Amino acid sequence: MTQKIRWGIAGLGNIAHRFTKDLIAHVENGELFAVAARDLGRAEEFSKQYGCETSYGSYVELANDSNIDAIYVATIHPFHKELIKLFLKNGKHVLVEKPALTNLADWDAMAALAKSNGLLLAEAMKSVTFPAYRAMKQFILDNKVEITSVEASFGNWHEYDGAWHLFNPKLCGGATLDVGVYGLWLYADLCRLAGCAINIPTVEYVQDNEQSKVDENATFSFDDPLKGRICASITRDLPRNAIIRGPELEIVMHEKWWSSSTIDITYQGEVTQIAMPIKGGGFANEIEHFSSLLQNNVHQSDLLNHETSRNVVRVMETCLNRGGYASLVQSSEK
Repeated sequence: MTQKIRWGIAGLGNIAHRFTKDLIAHVENGELFAVAARDLGRAEEFSKQYGCETSYGSYVELANDSNIDAIYVATIHPFHKELIKLFLKNGKHVLVEKPALTNLADWDAMAALAKSNGLLLAEAMKSVTFPAYRAMKQFILDNKVEITSVEASFGNWHEYDGAWHLFNPKLCGGATLDVGVYGLWLYADLCRLAGCAINIPTVEYVQDNEQSKVDENATFSFDDPLKGRICASITRDLPRNAIIRGPELEIVMHEKWWSSSTIDITYQGEVTQIAMPIKGGGFANEIEHFSSLLQNNVHQSDLLNHETSRNVVRVMETCLNRGGYASLVQSSEK
């Protein structure tokens, strides 16, 4: 497949707008073909804004469109499984927003469905597709650098609103699933790079609003073989640098580390700075990567790989279950 990948978008909230802007303006191997929402009027309004000719008022119609190659699932995560299943069963490759799924059973089922249908399924963790991050990993490999610890935080203050999805347990809100997934992906990806097993961490949960039914602050502490301290919050502003250490090594991914274009590496007394811009608004690199895989008939991504997605959802599910937040990771498929 050498032609441009024809994309459909399911769910038309804020993140879908950001994705679409990059797809239109910064991606050469993909194009917007159709959009869908549960409300046709909303889909038509979205299409008008971006010059898209095809709008659907249901996800089933989007799934049945034989002209579409790949679908970006941009709904909130409680609805991911039913949509992933729908699109895979209708022969569509799927890029799904993070967290892709909230429990291991659902991830394994969807990964198996993708494999059995010869389709590409990937979690949209765009941070690992950025040029600076990829160059940092290559530096680690080329220099046979040992990593011993990873520290990363992702947190922003939000005023409590129990009806908003971030604080709504019925919509699988909370810090772990909304922003903790970023730091856990970083940790798990570096464990994979280093060939380290990922053990279940200890977790400290702290609430800032006593009426809240979701985890507002979570600190994950990993022991050997690779130590890690991953912090997540939906009620506090947290530091935005990530720090990776090892013998004679310190790597600083500058803020925002999950969208870092500048990374400083101090190794054996020498300083190397990686400065590589992110294309567009942050979505173009992952769209190009996914589209390129399809053009080359490749149905597994080494960057957005299943092993890391599986490890991350395993950690999130186990920790939330143990912390008393089991309802947040239950499948909500209708």
